Amino acid sequence: VLREEAQNLENQLGKVVRIMPGGGVPADNPFPGSPVFSLGHRNVQGAALHPVTGRLWVCEHGPQGGDEVNIVLPGRNYGWPVVTYGAEYVTGAKIGEGIRKAGMEEAVRVWVPSIAPSGMAFYTGDRYPGWKGSLFVGALKGQMLVRLTLDEDRVTAEERLLPEPRRRIRDVRQGPDGYLYLLTDEEPGEVWRVLPPK
Repeated sequence: VLREEAQNLENQLGKVVRIMPGGGVPADNPFPGSPVFSLGHRNVQGAALHPVTGRLWVCEHGPQGGDEVNIVLPGRNYGWPVVTYGAEYVTGAKIGEGIRKAGMEEAVRVWVPSIAPSGMAFYTGDRYPGWKGSLFVGALKGQMLVRLTLDEDRVTAEERLLPEPRRRIRDVRQGPDGYLYLLTDEEPGEVWRVLPPK
């Protein structure tokens, strides 16, 4: 099965890779001579660097449940398809061995049922009271913007912001003016500016 390749270090399927600007492999990569930085990812949709720690955070689509937010650390295994909260699309059957296994990383946040996370961004501005330091994740299936409140590497709360009219949110970015901007996944697509709550 193709998804098993996420556990195979001989290819880049289901991996996060780390390369130099010119395309070379950094000498301190966790697997010598390989661009692979981490493995066991299913379908990375968004990525953002934490503004304080510099760590890479990603969000991933799970299979019919089990969407995830992960902190990508060198040499770590994020489990797909051995561990997942999701299920087979057609039959609903269990995938893999369960939801956790020794030696495989636990997600920072899991969504069951799926919201289909997309782009993500850490907010560092001052336009929105109480939002500084939050992680924002767009949602395709969920047609919303999710705000995750963080305490270092832990998610402590979630707020679902439902713009009207409802649209599939493909990406979220902080603009140079300190506002958040959303890109919709519709025909025709639109760019929205998020206004502070009243």
